[in-house]
Amino acid sequence: MKKFSLLAILSVSLIILIACSRKSSDGETAGVVKGKVVTNDGKPVAGAKVLISSVIWYNSNNVVSTGANGTYSRKLSDITNDAWYAYASIDKEYNGKVYHIDLHPESTEDFLPGQGAVRNFTWKLTGPQVGRSTGVYGGVVTVASEPGVFYDYPNVTLTLIPQGTLIDGSTGATITKKIDNTQKIEVPIGRYEVSAIYAPAGQTPVQMKIRLSDVGSYGTSAIVDFTPETNYCKNCMTLDVKL
Repeated sequence: MKKFSLLAILSVSLIILIACSRKSSDGETAGVVKGKVVTNDGKPVAGAKVLISSVIWYNSNNVVSTGANGTYSRKLSDITNDAWYAYASIDKEYNGKVYHIDLHPESTEDFLPGQGAVRNFTWKLTGPQVGRSTGVYGGVVTVASEPGVFYDYPNVTLTLIPQGTLIDGSTGATITKKIDNTQKIEVPIGRYEVSAIYAPAGQTPVQMKIRLSDVGSYGTSAIVDFTPETNYCKNCMTLDVKL
């Protein structure tokens, strides 16, 4: 009986060893996490950081950066059978500021490191984040006014004209968006010339005055950048408007 058990154990061990040393049809390699990071239009992203971390053990991290072709590969030193996950981000200098950008995972599934994994990421400019990240991929614009002044914000429409390329180097387009009751909109991170129109139903639209909140004087438009981080938001800006 003992002989049979030992033989069974050895047989199973051999099967596992063969499976772990064989590449799967998905390109997985035992003990290796690899993949590619690209922009929204498919261009490789160099310098993105990919964090490969244990779901169970705190601060058990492997970090690797993408090369010039946007690819990365990391052989894990610890291939125990607890689950792991991959997360990617990039710190991008843009117009004199450094922005921390979470990247969109092609797959949010955890994996066993012994099996290896292919985890690709995309630098999305807008949209809700998925996986272990929360928030949005773009910049958040909040429309406000000075204390004591209130406007029916859903009647406010913003026009944002890109000034140069967007943060990922792509060419942006003019954006026109109505504000809703949240007083917030999401747009790709960039430098914009922003203007505002107040247009209640049945009334003639009125050009509003605008400025970056609590900064400088009002004008018919303002050139604005996003703030990488504040005490209450990330990659955001607040605009003051008035009639």
